[in-house]
Amino acid sequence: MAIRCYIPATLTALRSTLTDVRAVAPDAQGRSLRGEEFESAEFDAMCIAAALAANAAFDPAETEPGTEAAPERRVIVAYDAPESSPTEPLTEGFDLIGLGEVDLSRVASFHLDEDVVWDEAVRLAEETGPGAAEDHLGASDLLWYDASELEQLLGDTA
Repeated sequence: MAIRCYIPATLTALRSTLTDVRAVAPDAQGRSLRGEEFESAEFDAMCIAAALAANAAFDPAETEPGTEAAPERRVIVAYDAPESSPTEPLTEGFDLIGLGEVDLSRVASFHLDEDVVWDEAVRLAEETGPGAAEDHLGASDLLWYDASELEQLLGDTA
């Protein structure tokens, strides 16, 4: 049995190999839920991962000193991690799952901001700070891409 988890990443990271990442998943109790309760726990895990990705995208500590690099576009990877993957508590009801390397054959889907939403967030970060950008992204929906669309996704967003 696999653990569906959500990896906060960037498009640049997807173009290379995702290694030594941590993903968000419902904890063991959340994974034992069924129906709408289970779907809600998974959705919340994805939202936490999306917030972590937004925070990292607009964190000045993530850019090299002396550079004014634009924030990297965030992407959330829905991934089926092996049940033996190491976990640690993140917050009530959710775990962080450590993944040494991401096997792309275990990816279920990718979730990405619409171009216009991302561009607005970058503008907000420049004008008023990272908090406004993160709030803007948190209030928007992510686009869904099937795992088989990775090459097209990377090509369309180059």
